Amino acid sequence: MTLSGACTALSSISIFILMARHATHYSKPNEQSKILRICSLIPIYSILSLVTIAAPNSFVYLTPWLEFFEAWALGSFFLLLCEFVSPSTQFRDVFFAALEVPQRRRGKVQPQDGLEWFRKKWFAVFQYVIVAILIAIITAITQAANVYCLTSNKIHFAHIWCSIVVNISLVMAVLAVIQFYNALKRDLKHHKPLAKFLAFKLIILITFLQKIVFLILHSTNLLKESSKLTYADVNMGIETMLVCVEMVPFSIFFHYAYDVAAYDLTKCRPLPLSDIASGASSRSSVEEGNAGYELQSRLVQPIKQSNQREQSRFGNRSGAYYGGPLGIKAWAGLVDPREIIHAIQFSFVMRSEASKMNRDVVAMGLPPPSYYAGRR
Repeated sequence: MTLSGACTALSSISIFILMARHATHYSKPNEQSKILRICSLIPIYSILSLVTIAAPNSFVYLTPWLEFFEAWALGSFFLLLCEFVSPSTQFRDVFFAALEVPQRRRGKVQPQDGLEWFRKKWFAVFQYVIVAILIAIITAITQAANVYCLTSNKIHFAHIWCSIVVNISLVMAVLAVIQFYNALKRDLKHHKPLAKFLAFKLIILITFLQKIVFLILHSTNLLKESSKLTYADVNMGIETMLVCVEMVPFSIFFHYAYDVAAYDLTKCRPLPLSDIASGASSRSSVEEGNAGYELQSRLVQPIKQSNQREQSRFGNRSGAYYGGPLGIKAWAGLVDPREIIHAIQFSFVMRSEASKMNRDVVAMGLPPPSYYAGRR
């Protein structure tokens, strides 16, 4: 308990310092609001884990909500990568319409529609948020009805089914983010994407593997009660204590991965892809001179004014901080669920949005993006 409390205090203080620096240097709200949500995962993990150690009976009810906050942070990380592409959703659609995404079919590498690929990754990420909150509610209901049974993996108890469903959902979401990151990492190298990726993904990976290890230890009776280990220690205490300890190095690494210097108006800051020289391309996206590049270059100009309006509001061309006194507006935005709710809603309507994009392209005298994917 003492070790867990000390580690929780250290990790929380460390990450709150970083969050406070972002809140008081809130020059790009569209990016930093997501960074604040990602950073909040560390104190939430630590504090809720400490609570379950102090009150073991709360473990069953609180642990599923850790999955929800993890899904919330994962969705925020995905949206952050999207913001690095462009704060304008219009430019983003153009970028992914021209993006070459190779896929293997019958041993052959064939390109696929970039917009359709983007839609699938978006849905795979945000389905985890829906599943996590449903599992948290189902866990509370089944525990109250005495049919959950945390320590049993028998199929007539809810625990095993809830674990299977939420872990499948987690794997789908994480794989989607990994594939999305791999497709964009060269384009976004000026944003330190690898450090941001590792800082966040290692938390999810370690906690996921830790759950599997303890599940095996419990099911094989390798970890069981003794004269020194109580029921609470075996089933809850050790695992949650490790979480508290692990959050300390992560809270320190976050200061490098999500450094506030990129948002300090007195220093040089990385630009989104939409601000990089028009027509520039990278090895992982669009090769100059091909049909996809023609699509991108001809579509960027009509939306440039809209993109600049959005950046003047969020990209901070005016040279001001938007956090307010002591970053109070930034802190308030941290608990605002509207962005995630909109992202979940968008995952179900994105196909119709993609169809609208195709119609806009055809209206400009160009074939739809799928035409180019089939030609490559």
